[in-house]
Amino acid sequence: MGNIKDIVDLAIQLEGRVKDRKDIETLRSIISLTQAVQASDAEIVERDVRVMQENAKLVQENAELQRQLAASQAEDIRIHKGIEFRCGKRTGNKWQAFCPKCHMPAQFAVMSGTVHGRVMACSGRCGWNVFSKLDLEQLIGELEV
Repeated sequence: MGNIKDIVDLAIQLEGRVKDRKDIETLRSIISLTQAVQASDAEIVERDVRVMQENAKLVQENAELQRQLAASQAEDIRIHKGIEFRCGKRTGNKWQAFCPKCHMPAQFAVMSGTVHGRVMACSGRCGWNVFSKLDLEQLIGELEV
C-alpha cells in the first residue's frame, strides 16, 4: 500500500505544477484510479486475513477430527499361534481372528486328509493358512490369560 500512496502523493504534487487544464484532468483521473486500486487492495488484504483465520480454524478442527477418528478406530492387536487377533469397536469389542498377511477376517475350514483336520484360512483367499488343534474359543481364551 505504501507504493500506491507514493503514486497519489506524486500525482498531487505534479497537479500543483501543471498549467494545462487537460493535464490537470488527466492527473485527477490518475489519482482517482490509484485511490480505487488502493481501496481494492485494502479489501483484498482484509479478505486474505479472513481466509488465513478460517484456514487456521479448519486446520485445528481437522486435527481434532483426525484424533477422534484414530481413537474410534483404535484396536488391540495380538499375534497368537500364527493368527492375528483384533479387539475393538469394529469387532464389537470381542476378539476376532484375522489373516496376519492381508488382515482380512480368518475362518476355520475342515480339511480332510490332514493330521489335525482343522485349518484357519484367510477369507480373502490370499493363501495364508495355519493348522490348529484348538477351536477359536480356546485360542481366544489363551489370549485373555
